[in-house]
Amino acid sequence: MMGLFGNRWVTIRTESGTKADDIDRLQAVFKSNGLKSKILLEGSHLKKIQVTKKDMERAKELIDVFEQER
Repeated sequence: MMGLFGNRWVTIRTESGTKADDIDRLQAVFKSNGLKSKILLEGSHLKKIQVTKKDMERAKELIDVFEQER
């Protein structure tokens, strides 16, 4: 049964170094637009942001807007 319901979260972006702060900013953008997200840390330098599968397309749109505003 786990295969049917597992893997609900997908990584939408990964950053390291100075760009790792972008992950926190993206999470704020997602939250203000009603998307659930979570941040994962791998090692001491790598940050990933994940969203639910159902929000993946909307998250991609928000990332595009985020990139254009930078």
